[in-house]
Amino acid sequence: MFLVWSLKPNSRYLTIWEKGVQRRSLFHLYMMALLFLTILSFSGCDSDLVPDINKELSPQAQALVDRAFAPFAGDTLMDHHVHILGLGNTSSGIEVHPDTRSYLHPFKLTRFNYFMDAGSVTNEALADEQYLEYLLAQIEKTPGEFRAFSLALDRFYKESGDLDQDNYEIYIPNKYVVELGQRYPDKIIPVMSVHPYRPDAIVELEKWAAQGVRVVKWLPNAQGIDPSSPLCDPFYAAMNRLDLVLLSHAGTELALDSQGRQHLGNPLLLRRALDSQVKVIVCHCATSGTSQDLDDPNLQEVENFSLFMRMFDNPDYEGLLFADISGMTLVNQVGNSLKGILARRDLHSRLLYGSDYPLPAVDILNQNYALSLLGYLDEEIIEALDELQSVNPLLYSFVLMRSVKHPESGAQFSEDLFRNKLP
Repeated sequence: MFLVWSLKPNSRYLTIWEKGVQRRSLFHLYMMALLFLTILSFSGCDSDLVPDINKELSPQAQALVDRAFAPFAGDTLMDHHVHILGLGNTSSGIEVHPDTRSYLHPFKLTRFNYFMDAGSVTNEALADEQYLEYLLAQIEKTPGEFRAFSLALDRFYKESGDLDQDNYEIYIPNKYVVELGQRYPDKIIPVMSVHPYRPDAIVELEKWAAQGVRVVKWLPNAQGIDPSSPLCDPFYAAMNRLDLVLLSHAGTELALDSQGRQHLGNPLLLRRALDSQVKVIVCHCATSGTSQDLDDPNLQEVENFSLFMRMFDNPDYEGLLFADISGMTLVNQVGNSLKGILARRDLHSRLLYGSDYPLPAVDILNQNYALSLLGYLDEEIIEALDELQSVNPLLYSFVLMRSVKHPESGAQFSEDLFRNKLP
């Protein structure tokens, strides 16, 4: 048993790590840690956790950054998975469920506060502005041309098409992210989110596609979307007609409440979209949790990553099925999936880089020393990585993914993976 103290600047966490422990055990440890933190902290946003974006890096950290970006001189690099957050204090139209701000729901409150902390929000009355300001500053401080695919998140709709006013934690309007893309075209690429059950779903797709938006984001577990439902067929047909790409979460969802809907994260459910010739990007390579194997008469529980890889290896889906690597190094997700995807360099041409920001700024989820204990990182770069995370989490995520290696073979993500663009 290893006790790994987070010795990063501004850190306030203690993480327990058992080398070689199974991923499900890590999930339990993570949940226990969050519950413990719920008891300790009902605070709002913490100004002590705001990184100094203008801090000069040490020579060691700067050398690590230079090495990570050296092959990409002249390239425009993309982060395909960046969340937009806020509290709706401006004209953004962002809405958060009252439970996320209520002491009557301490788990939701604490979890949401950590995301606000991660986004360097110190004043709830300025949440929208502060989150955006720090995100843009991180992009500005990233070497070369670097842009972030910034995600909207639609509301929850019932199969009847009716809006469910209570089944959500946060709503990020399409209008807001599109406006951000228009205001900051050199930094922000907007990603719309349209629930396929809503009565005006096709109209909404057409509206934003006409403004140049090419990607649709789904979080099925949290939004109540069954990608295998016939209700999605008109939506898939419209996506094909408009040449749109579906960016869909797969696997267990931990960041937002799913209230008994984790089965909707089964990656096999996305086959209906693929069979409709829709291009699909699976977030995180479906690394977390298990789902029923729908191809097994006994419906045995199988790791979501294994189900995803079954699809990824299906030649019928070549040219249609892609994935991003966001979140694969997080303490509650790292495991056989990271090993497996590092080893499959033949598939790297179909992978996209993503950070899942603001999660790279959440200390409890990012344990570089633990990754080194498991063989994914060289110990001599841990201090520099910790420094990068404390200054620029978005930059840290890119450098981390450029640094991880297979514990046995030493295989790394191919350089071209970080150049890959939307299919």
